Amino acid sequence: MKLFSKLVLVGALALSSALAYNPLDGVKAQKAEALKYVKNFVTATELTQWIKAKKDFTIVDVREPQEVLAGKIAYKNSLFIPRGVLYGAVKKRKLTPNKTYVFVCRTGHRALLAAATLKKYYNFKNVVVLKGGIKAWIKNNGTITNAMKLGPVKIQLQK
Repeated sequence: MKLFSKLVLVGALALSSALAYNPLDGVKAQKAEALKYVKNFVTATELTQWIKAKKDFTIVDVREPQEVLAGKIAYKNSLFIPRGVLYGAVKKRKLTPNKTYVFVCRTGHRALLAAATLKKYYNFKNVVVLKGGIKAWIKNNGTITNAMKLGPVKIQLQK
């Protein structure tokens, strides 16, 4: 086979592989796996009702520190543990298997993965995920606080 033909063949194979790759397939697979373990979700409206009713739970915000600085749910029983360091929090007993935790992130995906990890590998019993994450919380007029010490504020998302 001539060199040009070989290069065309290699190029075509590389292009077909690149076109076949879809990074969202991995995300979908992660979500499907996590949903085998996590069955409990709460909406922003329901979470507001839980807070008003003084239900016994802790919010675990698994976003990165800079995301939390921008705004967090105004709730006294909150922990901020980035998803990547959950193991350390379990090891140090900041999280224990028999308490109720509501996991929060920006959209709900990382929260779902974090909750599934605790349920699957550490036998946590009561893990709940905020549907739609902090974005849904804000969209439903949930109160947030930020690191600028402005106190509780309402933020409207632009459409």
